[in-house]
Amino acid sequence: MAAFLNMNGPVVANTVYVGGQLVARDVAITLPEITPQTADVQALGTLSLPIWQLLENMELAITKIGADNGLRAMIKPEPLSLEARWVQTVTDAGGVTKEVGCKAFMRGIPSKIPGLGLTPGEASEGECTFSLTRYQLMVDGAELFLIDRLAGIVKIGGKDYAAALSSLL
Repeated sequence: MAAFLNMNGPVVANTVYVGGQLVARDVAITLPEITPQTADVQALGTLSLPIWQLLENMELAITKIGADNGLRAMIKPEPLSLEARWVQTVTDAGGVTKEVGCKAFMRGIPSKIPGLGLTPGEASEGECTFSLTRYQLMVDGAELFLIDRLAGIVKIGGKDYAAALSSLL
């Protein structure tokens, strides 16, 4: 018999905070992709192996609706503490559906001042992007991973894959 995995449903709502201040609600958020650099070795041809202690740039994107104080708080040419919170539905094996809280804690620097799309009869929007130095993802109170580039942490599923590197230097 196959094991049942909870079915994650849609995101119901979300918010974005900068320095603890609410700056956006119900917006499109694209959390960063974590991509390790690779090294090519010869093994019956070329084999590209991931190096989890060396990561590509992590980028956060938030599509901000409207030009307001929230946009102003998000666009400062200095490091910012960012937090995204969202609620998603989860259905268990018994068919019981509940809401689960998720959070992403990040530290980053805005990489541009977004252009705003202005169309009569529609809300203005612009994509704010951030180059991140720290990214932690929590789902229902459990940490999935923590990447802190400046502290040398690559923690996935509770194991720090960069700790051995630090102890050897």
